[in-house]
Amino acid sequence: MEINLKKKADAHIISISGSLDIYTSLDFKNFLETNLPSSSADGVHVVINLEKLNYIDSSGIGMLIKQLNYVQELKGKFSIANMKPAIEKVFKVAGLTSYFQTISEDEFREKFA
Repeated sequence: MEINLKKKADAHIISISGSLDIYTSLDFKNFLETNLPSSSADGVHVVINLEKLNYIDSSGIGMLIKQLNYVQELKGKFSIANMKPAIEKVFKVAGLTSYFQTISEDEFREKFA
């Protein structure tokens, strides 16, 4: 797994490539918690770009939920962008499509590219 951070306007865009699974989910957690400001007057907007994510398992989904809660505790906003159809199917089967705010590919390109 490779993780990259790009700051754009008021957003922290975290791009993940490869797999988010039992072997890599703690790396994702550590990266996110290390690279986000621990406090912000207006809260931080975190956008998780899954454009290059090839695989996710239940550990990866669990970690995304934990990080959503972490960002919300900071009074921030957490969004997921650019899910491939196979990844989106996992979210739908798990009943998580309404739990996460998602950003379409077009909206992502317009606001954050």
